[in-house]
Amino acid sequence: MSTLTKSIEISAPVEAVFAYALDIGKVWSSFAEAAVHDVDLKPDGVGTSATIYSHFLGFHIEGKVEYTEVVPNEKIVAKVHFTAEKPTWTFTFAPAEMGTTMTATGEWHVGIPAVGGTIEGMMAKEHVEPLEEWLATIKAGVENKAAA
Repeated sequence: MSTLTKSIEISAPVEAVFAYALDIGKVWSSFAEAAVHDVDLKPDGVGTSATIYSHFLGFHIEGKVEYTEVVPNEKIVAKVHFTAEKPTWTFTFAPAEMGTTMTATGEWHVGIPAVGGTIEGMMAKEHVEPLEEWLATIKAGVENKAAA
């Protein structure tokens, strides 16, 4: 298993940041070069899902994301199902001096003997910059909404 964790401080209350992240269409369309459709929102968040697609090396890739665990104002766990990768993303929300600290942790599991660990590490490494951009885009979206 390989993991990648990044945090960002957002100038908004935990409830506002959590509500933004609970909207799967908003938060996942904020990811670098991703588009979202077929959004299915569930009242308590668990089972909320969407189809996401992007391009990699010129190829169209499509998959699903589903919220498998939701603890109001504390945590959202999302399982992503792409053909080549199936990371689990955990988002946590905690009060901070200027508002909320949102932390995103991606975990990759590749069950291929001998090379799985190397592949997992490569997948985590290739997400470092996109994750930083994703969190910055979420921050801007939440703060712009709070300012309106």
